[in-house]
Amino acid sequence: MLLSLFHCQSQTVAELTIATLLTISSCNSNKVAIASSGAIQLLAQFLNSTSSSTQFQLDTLATLHNLSTCQEIITPFVVSSGVIISLLELIHTSEKSSTLVEKAIGLLEHIVTSSKSALCEAASIGGAVRTLVETIEDGSLQSKEHAVGTLLLFCQSSREKFRGMILREGVMPGLLQLSVDGTWRAKNLAKKLLLLLRDCSNYSSTSNKQINYE
Repeated sequence: MLLSLFHCQSQTVAELTIATLLTISSCNSNKVAIASSGAIQLLAQFLNSTSSSTQFQLDTLATLHNLSTCQEIITPFVVSSGVIISLLELIHTSEKSSTLVEKAIGLLEHIVTSSKSALCEAASIGGAVRTLVETIEDGSLQSKEHAVGTLLLFCQSSREKFRGMILREGVMPGLLQLSVDGTWRAKNLAKKLLLLLRDCSNYSSTSNKQINYE
């Protein structure tokens, strides 16, 4: 019934509907049922809709984040729904320092950290590396943290493939700056990525063990 309300022409009804879906998606017992209804695919389409208000997009992101905390949902529903490419498109087209990008890239990092198939999907999308590098350059402190975390996951998953791609996008100035004045977590992530990008043979493979897929 809720999903059918999204087809109404009223923006007010759509905003009230997503607010309701956000509320009920916070309950663990509802998450699989919501995902099974086809809601995730529909929400992915809303992320880049020109008719969606910023608040509608933020509520959509928050709802998707609630649903993605359920491991049963990530691979069968989130990865196959188009959410990942929708997130990258939203990040690419939006002001990098905005709250919208901060929430979107936070959700992206959460999803690719939670699932190997999600990581492979994100890494295979053309322009993904460039979008993440642009966020490191122009995003908020929190957005930069999520961007470098996602790039590190890419590089750890296939160093031979992504090292050159990341370097070609001109990441070094932003990454070096982030290693100095980023958040505590961003500094550590930036330093790890710098070691990989600098072709340091002493880089410890143990860092890969930090990625725990269930």
